[in-house]
Amino acid sequence: MPTKGQRTRAEIVQRSAALMNRQGFFAAPMAAVVEATGIQKGGLYRHFESREALAYEALEFAVAQVRARFMQALQGRSGACEQLLALLDAYAGSTGDVPFEGGCPIMNTAIEADHAHPGLRLRAQQAMSGWHGLLQRIVATGVAAGEMRPGTDPKHVATVFIACIEGAVMLAHLYGDASHLNAARSHLARWIESELRQPPGASA
Repeated sequence: MPTKGQRTRAEIVQRSAALMNRQGFFAAPMAAVVEATGIQKGGLYRHFESREALAYEALEFAVAQVRARFMQALQGRSGACEQLLALLDAYAGSTGDVPFEGGCPIMNTAIEADHAHPGLRLRAQQAMSGWHGLLQRIVATGVAAGEMRPGTDPKHVATVFIACIEGAVMLAHLYGDASHLNAARSHLARWIESELRQPPGASA
């Protein structure tokens, strides 16, 4: 059972993640972190050795929440195309804040970090590589099973999928208009069905 200190630390990370994903993992002022967590600066530093350490754990928590949303969406989906469509469904909603409040933490971090925060940038790269790798594995499995057209390039599909959906999340979040996200989801769904799925009766 977690100790009181461990529970407090986890709560700080959770509340900080929501704040930092909106304001920036390094850009969010400590005063805002104090207000969001209800813990004074000195108390925060008793749980985290530095401002950077808190930001890194908050990012890890945010990414884990997104990953869990994706894994839940894949439950019970057996085919590769069905799994890709399920991942699109994970973005369904009335705002651009899905699947995590404030937009995609990986994209937000990539924009914030750029070359100014190497440690944050590295963690964003690692998180994106995990997302990219998941999509590649799904596509590769689908091609090998004859569910997707032969010659389909898993890396290409993963890159197009992410670029389209992440750009749409950015637009939906920027304008507060989910129609951008819905348009991207519809486009990708048509692409999966018309270009990627192996037609019934076709030779693999």
